[in-house]
Amino acid sequence: MSRAYHEDKTHGTSVFPLQVYSHHDKDGFYFVSQHWHEELEWVYAEYGILNLTIHGKSLVLHPGEFCFINSGELHEIKSVGESLHHAVVFNPSFLDFSLYDACQHNFIRPITNGTLLFPTFCSTLSPEDHRQVLLHMQEIIKLYHTLPTCALLSIKLHILHMVELFFQADYFNKNTLSTKGKDSLNKLKQVIEYIHINYPDSISLQTLSEICFMSPNYFCHYFKQEIGKTPISFINEYRIEKACEMLSESEAPISHIALSVGFDNFSYFIRKFREYKGVAPNKYRSLCLK
Repeated sequence: MSRAYHEDKTHGTSVFPLQVYSHHDKDGFYFVSQHWHEELEWVYAEYGILNLTIHGKSLVLHPGEFCFINSGELHEIKSVGESLHHAVVFNPSFLDFSLYDACQHNFIRPITNGTLLFPTFCSTLSPEDHRQVLLHMQEIIKLYHTLPTCALLSIKLHILHMVELFFQADYFNKNTLSTKGKDSLNKLKQVIEYIHINYPDSISLQTLSEICFMSPNYFCHYFKQEIGKTPISFINEYRIEKACEMLSESEAPISHIALSVGFDNFSYFIRKFREYKGVAPNKYRSLCLK
């Protein structure tokens, strides 16, 4: 599975902009490539292991652990073996009060305007706070999927209780990204969009670095710092994901698929496919057809 780099999918509805995604991956092939969206995303691993990269930092979620992805943060998610995870995705404006009061000014506005950020890692929470937040998240997931009376109100209350806990324990981080840093990050997002559009063709480091107005050497350093992998690794991995889509959706020859996603060396394609997926392309296709 892969998504566009800037996800513009509507989450929830216009009157309740929140959605809970629950995904069971039986084969360990779940993968969402680097992307970003305006919504906040809270990911909880019920069982199995998830590898995440958020703003260039690697994170492993074990059963019972969760993480927070802030608005606009580049991130990717990959499963390791069989897993079940849930993602609570909602627009920050979901928290806004109609009446601009002291609560809105002091607690909600700093979140919705990006001044304060949720901490990425659940390890920053105390054991008791971790337990409380996990209970809130589990209730949100249960309420969303069962929709008892007052479910929507209860979901919002659980989120506000979590916000209250984060303020009381001083878990929020201040957003220290400078104007220059934001500009560089926006250019990096343009690079990712360029790769997502042009992956079937030859892509040079020179072309990518010029988008960011950087030298190729500095661009490679900056890319790895923000994405967590080299540009070449990112391009190869994205091409493999597009190949996976074709393998599961068509009966095209594997050699044809390799060429169509940008690999002109078939042996290299097979090697990279095994490296990223743990199985050969023909085995992947047979598992997808089960």
